Amino acid sequence: MGEINSRTAPRRILNILEEILVDPNNFTAKKISHKLQIPLATIYRHIEILCDEKYLISQGQKDYLPGPKIRNIILKTLPFEPNFTLRRSYLRKLTNDIEETVSLSVPFGTKLVYFDRIEFHWPMQLNLEAGDHLPLHASASGKLYLSTIQEGKAIEIFKNIKTPKTAKNTITDISLFKKELKKIYEQGYAFDNEEWFNGMVGMSVPIFNSDKQLCFCLSTHTAKSRKDINDLVKIIPIMKSAANNLSKILFKD
Repeated sequence: MGEINSRTAPRRILNILEEILVDPNNFTAKKISHKLQIPLATIYRHIEILCDEKYLISQGQKDYLPGPKIRNIILKTLPFEPNFTLRRSYLRKLTNDIEETVSLSVPFGTKLVYFDRIEFHWPMQLNLEAGDHLPLHASASGKLYLSTIQEGKAIEIFKNIKTPKTAKNTITDISLFKKELKKIYEQGYAFDNEEWFNGMVGMSVPIFNSDKQLCFCLSTHTAKSRKDINDLVKIIPIMKSAANNLSKILFKD
């Protein structure tokens, strides 16, 4: 019996982890116990192990979220998903269509991280690499991400991470930032109007999963001498079309 239990324990742990990650908002140990036919005490014991090993983090008795180990695994494996070549072909086409560098970034805790990028060959470039972090309060993708989470949490993050102005239009006032997030939420895309760097503008559109949760931000940035905000408004339909195409391959079973 001990040998059988040792063989089934890893599978049980993986099944429990999957159930929690797929639908964390509706998680209860009793539901998983009934669905997987695993004793309730065993469920709690395995969850404790997953938390100890940082695959999950606990925010209360019934509230569990992906821990840092899970997020690291996801981030490091994204560039190797089966549709890597097709994904990059869509990004390259978008780059050529708008004649600007385009990037994909992913939420990573309280940060937003670049994980893919296609350069357009302009002499002036913002040198960012995969793994670099974006400022949530001053980049188009960062503000877009914050606009999709609960306002109180978004403002708390803003209070904790905001820095003195890095550019002439960096938003540092809380009331103005609230208005900016509301506007972004309503319109469904975001601009960086010289908020990160003077002389640079950018825009970002979301890529949602089947549960309407933001999982990626598709963005571009450019020197204001090449394109201004009005020029970026004109490419919104192209960006949204590319985001739609990317969502089909990023979330393909």
